[in-house]
Amino acid sequence: MLKQGKLIEFLNTLDVERIPYVSWKNNHELQYSISGESDIDLYIPHEYRSTFLNLAIQEDWLCVENPVARYPWITHLYSYDDTLKWFHIHVYFKVITGESWLKEYQLPLERLLIDNRTRSERNGVWVLNSQTQAYLFALRHLLKGGSITSRLLYRKEIMSYRDEWLSCNIHLNSIHDYGPIRLNAYIGGSGLTSTGIAIPDFFTALRFRLSVMPLLRMSAWGLPAKRLGSLLQRIFNRYLFRRKKIMPTGGLVIAISGVDGAGKSTMLKEAHKFFSGFLTVKRYSLGRPQGRMLEAARKGFNRNQQISAHNSRPQKHTITSLRKAISVTVLALLRLRMARKAISDARRGYLVLVDRWPTNELNKMDGPRIVTGPNSGKLQRFFASIEHWAYSRMPMADVCFFLRLPLEIALERNRLRIKEGKETNEEIMARFNQNEQHSPLACKIVTFDNGGEFSVKLKELLALMWKEVVSH
Repeated sequence: MLKQGKLIEFLNTLDVERIPYVSWKNNHELQYSISGESDIDLYIPHEYRSTFLNLAIQEDWLCVENPVARYPWITHLYSYDDTLKWFHIHVYFKVITGESWLKEYQLPLERLLIDNRTRSERNGVWVLNSQTQAYLFALRHLLKGGSITSRLLYRKEIMSYRDEWLSCNIHLNSIHDYGPIRLNAYIGGSGLTSTGIAIPDFFTALRFRLSVMPLLRMSAWGLPAKRLGSLLQRIFNRYLFRRKKIMPTGGLVIAISGVDGAGKSTMLKEAHKFFSGFLTVKRYSLGRPQGRMLEAARKGFNRNQQISAHNSRPQKHTITSLRKAISVTVLALLRLRMARKAISDARRGYLVLVDRWPTNELNKMDGPRIVTGPNSGKLQRFFASIEHWAYSRMPMADVCFFLRLPLEIALERNRLRIKEGKETNEEIMARFNQNEQHSPLACKIVTFDNGGEFSVKLKELLALMWKEVVSH
């Protein structure tokens, strides 16, 4: 027996939980939706909204929104299967439709949709029967043809709409005197025939829009400004902001930490590739937040303070030199600045992935470094106070995954790494011993064994990350 796909499994769960749904448009592409190649448009009665969303979260679906196309009673859900393929549900809790960019009408068709659904013989999904599908298509077709900007957008996708219309496979007479909004007076100029489709006559579509004016969910006089605003917002987003979907209640910061050779950079790169398939993702590094050139200058300034090749234990009580105190203070301030930027991005609804996150433990990885004593000068103490202030103000990551693996594997991975200024075996051993009990500043720390096969460990880590994102 073939394993059911992620989407079909969820739709079957809706049936078990007695939550009514119907795929109410674009059903000519339903097989693409089921296989994860396209989204599915579901209508769920608004009285089931809370129940549906709670169930979706339980079933590992994430609720997101489009930052340039926010509409009331509409949301997006995403989840993935064990092949790492995404599935997208476009959910409507009321019938919001109209021009592609505005969806300016709320139509009283809720009961019509649920009362006229039928099981698809091909895949068992609840879809509209042919008559209701054709009626709804004709209604949307006329609304999209009633403004110049909407007609231009409609014309670009007319072939897809043609396929949707022809898939209804009915005669136009069947939608005469049908539904709560009668289309009889407008069918003649609609451009619809039993064998094809054309952009509706402008004045016919305009008359229809005027007839349903009471169903507008916004001021009619404000529509031109709304159209212009939507256009500008989309232009700015496409060429400047480049945002994808965002989390409406706020995003989160996920850090990946661990000793050198633990696989942080590789896992972070793969996680970024995975989540950015649909979500706005920002990526930072707090290990070296200053960038390559400044890091080289900092290391050059601090070149005499490297870990001794003959010492595998941290020198916790060695008094810090002024040169090193200046270097690590600058590093602390740069980390604070970037950590705050990461938190700010998360508040905008972004998923923020960070390579390492600071700790406030002295002489631990990514933590404060300045040790003072009776013989320390005023400048050393001054920089120590600044460093302490920076780490005491460091914000918390939402979750930090600390990658662990045997020392032998860390050494072997480090040997195979292609990296400028790569750490020596002695430095890896020193850090390994020093940071066994490392505690980054995070609301939640998850220890992750990263010592197995890469493809298996990647799926395990992505699954844990996904749980954190969905539950957040």
